[in-house]
Amino acid sequence: MTAPRPGAIAIIQLFGDVQDMLARLGIRGGPVGSIVLRDLCGVDTGLVAVLSEHVCQLMPHGGTEVVRSLIELLTNAGFTQATELDPRLTYPEAPDLLWAHALETLSRAQSPLAVDMLLAQPEAWRRAGWNPASNSLPTTSVMSLTERDVRLHRLIDPPLVVLWGRPNIGKSTLTNALADRPVSIVADLPGTTRDHVGVVLELGGLVVRFADTPGMRDDTTDEIEREAAAGADTLAAFADLVILCGDANSPPPPPPHRADMSYIHALGDERPLPIRLALRSDLGTAPWPHDVSVSAANGTGIREFALAVRDRLVSPADLADPAPWRFWEG
Repeated sequence: MTAPRPGAIAIIQLFGDVQDMLARLGIRGGPVGSIVLRDLCGVDTGLVAVLSEHVCQLMPHGGTEVVRSLIELLTNAGFTQATELDPRLTYPEAPDLLWAHALETLSRAQSPLAVDMLLAQPEAWRRAGWNPASNSLPTTSVMSLTERDVRLHRLIDPPLVVLWGRPNIGKSTLTNALADRPVSIVADLPGTTRDHVGVVLELGGLVVRFADTPGMRDDTTDEIEREAAAGADTLAAFADLVILCGDANSPPPPPPHRADMSYIHALGDERPLPIRLALRSDLGTAPWPHDVSVSAANGTGIREFALAVRDRLVSPADLADPAPWRFWEG
């Protein structure tokens, strides 16, 4: 069995002889392809979906106690929690192992841009010489990851983008404009954002974790503000992309120290160079060199900035390249 994730409805997936498993639990299942409402061992009433002869799902309410009780009951009945599964069990419709991995990856990929890329991979690997009848994945290893592989994995796991700049230059206003809702506090007082504010955004088809950090001030005597700045410094050091922010009156501060990310992938720290962003362009043109200028007040440059972030993290050349991509884990 696989453990459920939090939600209004939990899904507990069982692998084995479906009819035998359900009989052991005293649950009357339906034929393959059916979804029926059943009593779930006296714990709850929920759905039983029979996906194949070897896979079924129990779908109780997602309350903590309901899920805990069912997991305990299953454990006492001799079921064991799976740690690693052949994805063909979960996706019996997949014609081969690589297709099953593509469907599994697609189920957890965050970015819309990942869809076409993943669906094209089985054919791309076949053209590269992989045999679908081999019952194995293409011969690769973690050490064979290319820089393109690393960048394309950002389509699956959202990269972290951090705004970095001095106080009161419009970082929070930009975050709210990108999110199209208030997620950051906006005020005229420097240091209003005392801690970083995070939001998940889609920027040109790439989903990112976007963090608005407190303004960097060297002369603060506020202990809370200093602690918040230290936390922001740590966050920015581990970001996939840092946005160096300034406006017409205030150039960006020096970029934060970049932490060694070599433990994440074999290529080491391959993060892109920061984007230099001029904020509040409606109040004047920034005299310092910058990549993009925006005005959250009137929307100027917002789309260009979103696309710049996307292209810096996953380049158009990466997306257009028909070569196969090592998208699976392990």
